[in-house]
Amino acid sequence: MRRWLNDPELERLRRYEGDADRARFMLGAAMLRSAAATVLGMRPQDVPVDRSCGSCHRWHGPPRVPGSPLALSVSHSGLVVAVALAKGGRVGIDVERDGRRGLQHTESWTRAEARRKAGDGPGLVAYELPAPAAGHVMSIVTEAGARVGVRPAEELFVVYPD
Repeated sequence: MRRWLNDPELERLRRYEGDADRARFMLGAAMLRSAAATVLGMRPQDVPVDRSCGSCHRWHGPPRVPGSPLALSVSHSGLVVAVALAKGGRVGIDVERDGRRGLQHTESWTRAEARRKAGDGPGLVAYELPAPAAGHVMSIVTEAGARVGVRPAEELFVVYPD
């Protein structure tokens, strides 16, 4: 999966201090590329993911594929890595471990983070998704009327030969 990442992704990967954080980031980046590649009909390593910020141009903005109608979002926390894609609309996903502040606070937080990732504004709807793992909460925000489905990673993660 490491060979699928571009130079800014590899630099970000190096900045993570813990092995688990590096693994979550790399898996999220690879899942994002694999899912986008499946929709776009290309190899994951050929998907030109850009995360440059629209304001400061540093590499910490939401993921996107320039020239593509896809909206992308990725989140990882604890045991879970989640990726969301939308064709021609907005999408945001957030997953968090249920911490010391309680389930209600964590659910509210994930909805707010998913909404922020989707770009906020009118016409967005938040959905609580089934708990992906014990002690975790996941929310997705997308355009009203959009079809939302959940698939396990093994259905989307396709390994392509070099």
